[in-house]
Amino acid sequence: MCSSIRMQFCHLAHSIFGEKGSDVKPRPSIVQDYVELKVQCLSTGSLFEDPLFPADNSTLFYSKPNQPSFTWKRPGEICNNPKFFVSGASRFDVQQGGLDNCWLAVTIANLPSNRPVFELIIPDGQSFEENYAGIFHFRFWRYGRWVDVVIDDRLPTNQNELVYLHSSVKNEFWSALLEKAYAKIHGSYGALNVGDNVESMEDFTGGICEIFSLRLEVPNNLYTIMLKAYERSSLMTCATPVGAERILGKRTPQGLLRSHSYGVTKVQYVEVDTPTLSGRFPLIRLRNPWGRVEWNGAWSDKWPEWKYISKKTKEELKMKQKNDGEFWISYTDLLQYFDRLRICNLHPDSLNPDIYKDDDSKLWKLLSFEGEWVRGNTAGGCRKFWETHWRNPQYRIKLAANLKNDSEKKCTVVIALMQKHRRSQRKIKLGINFELFYLEDPEYLPKPLDRNFFFKNIAVIVPSNFMRLREVSRRFQFSPGEYCIVPSTYYSNKEAEFLLRVFTKEEINMEEYDEDLVISIPAHSRVQEPKDSEKNLIKLTTKTYAKFADGKEIDWVELKEILDEELGHNLDQGGTGIISKALSLFSTKNAKNEADGGFSKEICRSFIAMMDTDRSCKLGLEEFTRLFIVIQEWKAVFESYDKAKTGYLEPFGLNEALKSAGFKLNNRVRNALCHRYASSDGRIRYDDFLLGAVRLDTLMNNFKNKDSNNSNEVKFSLEECIENFIYF
Repeated sequence: MCSSIRMQFCHLAHSIFGEKGSDVKPRPSIVQDYVELKVQCLSTGSLFEDPLFPADNSTLFYSKPNQPSFTWKRPGEICNNPKFFVSGASRFDVQQGGLDNCWLAVTIANLPSNRPVFELIIPDGQSFEENYAGIFHFRFWRYGRWVDVVIDDRLPTNQNELVYLHSSVKNEFWSALLEKAYAKIHGSYGALNVGDNVESMEDFTGGICEIFSLRLEVPNNLYTIMLKAYERSSLMTCATPVGAERILGKRTPQGLLRSHSYGVTKVQYVEVDTPTLSGRFPLIRLRNPWGRVEWNGAWSDKWPEWKYISKKTKEELKMKQKNDGEFWISYTDLLQYFDRLRICNLHPDSLNPDIYKDDDSKLWKLLSFEGEWVRGNTAGGCRKFWETHWRNPQYRIKLAANLKNDSEKKCTVVIALMQKHRRSQRKIKLGINFELFYLEDPEYLPKPLDRNFFFKNIAVIVPSNFMRLREVSRRFQFSPGEYCIVPSTYYSNKEAEFLLRVFTKEEINMEEYDEDLVISIPAHSRVQEPKDSEKNLIKLTTKTYAKFADGKEIDWVELKEILDEELGHNLDQGGTGIISKALSLFSTKNAKNEADGGFSKEICRSFIAMMDTDRSCKLGLEEFTRLFIVIQEWKAVFESYDKAKTGYLEPFGLNEALKSAGFKLNNRVRNALCHRYASSDGRIRYDDFLLGAVRLDTLMNNFKNKDSNNSNEVKFSLEECIENFIYF
């Protein structure tokens, strides 16, 4: 391949916005680089075939894999002279196909009207003419980051017609390929069947959606909100109700489709003076993604009063009286015949800032935090679960009024809570929502807020219900001050990852309100001198050590023999029984995985790593003796929090147990411990607790030794990092 073409593609690579790779869950380790793959195809003269999204039933149907197959064809096999765009892109290009995904089609149809967003999603320079290699790529916002999704151009067809989304012009393919890329990040086309406009609008913009019920609590200034949203290039859709007969897609007498999404393509006041109407009217232009079936009421294409409307007004409205799925409707009729309005306020990254360089008040500012609800730690549930609710993640936000953007000295805030990966992982969405508390004297409050705070204080924002949606969001106006946002699932101990985003019209301060990571007691100082009653144990361990060591240090195999053969039996025979009972709780857990049963290899090696100061992978007598003192201490910690003697720490007990031993951990570290060592019900077995505690102790000790200045910051080389992770 000539070097000039290679340089051209390399230049394109540097212009890619976001990360390379296709965010495909089944094989996340494989990164697909569009530029490199295209170079390879052009150099070999082959057409790209995507191994991560094959042309078979596995990518068509995930719920009914045995359905009849469609024929996969490239655009050049479907028609002559295929084009990526024909005379540019238009909202009229998009025609919904065989999937019940108007929630997606209506968003794709809206994209050409917003050029900055459109050009962000669909990278320039793609065609079926120059350097065609059967490979295309698109960009999507995925839970806080932009990803570049690579696909081949094989599309499912039936009788040589595209089965799913397609253009109104047969040889135009940008919309069909875009739908395929979106299907890929969700695992299949079938995963796109039935959804919510909120998902598609946010995935195509990185914006944040508000949902307005047009039947309940309609804001008095909703039309003004729509006007401002249109000026900010926000995406908007509205949906009709299902109806009493609950037949989806049924046509109403007004020409609307039941339970169907329509795109809002324009919002505008119009001055008219006709025999029946006079004044200034709020109008909205809508489009049906089917490309046909239109509203037939006032302001529709066939409305008789149009003959009295001036030519100038018609030109201003760009009125086209044709059956193309697009029509005008009054704001009053919108409220009467539709039940949901969704507005996606765009993230500043999705806009061209030059458009608003003279008025940055049109841009929203964004702060976002990724978190998770983890069984036994941060999955505290709603306030119904008083004992655990306060364990949920907390986020502190400080608001300051901006008189230019906000009225009545209040701050406009949009808060959105999103649960991640539920569609692509084919999991049922959890009921989620958030509370917001006013912090009257924040400097005197505990960090994080404790059980007493939630018992004594009432939230200023209380969720009316917990909704099984990917995202819940609301717009508020608050007085300046400090607040705490508490996101949660309805039930406790329900695990999920989430993204919390806060949009404001001014800069704000926000932080995760969590404990600092601290070891208040150095590891070695926690190991105290043994009492007189324990000296017999030390003598016995000295004798046992000598028996197995034979004058040398012992390795993990010999340590395992001691634990299995001597401590599990001889200590009881000697009458001390100080640790053998505790050790028996975990001595057989891994028996099925070990040839000779007893203590696991992992635990024995971790014990050695904890005490092995010279990195010999072996223990001397002093190290061996200290090991038993440490085991005894961790045994005492565990037993003080396992009052029922079940051999388990109950969910949410890990934090208190570790605190009593001098560890003060934040949510991130505790979540990692729960993921690694807790069982499916959130409880932690004694052996898992001991193993996790020993490793945590070792890592913290290693860090402290490196942090000679007590700065809580150290530098590790790549070699040191690899060595530490492998050894511990």
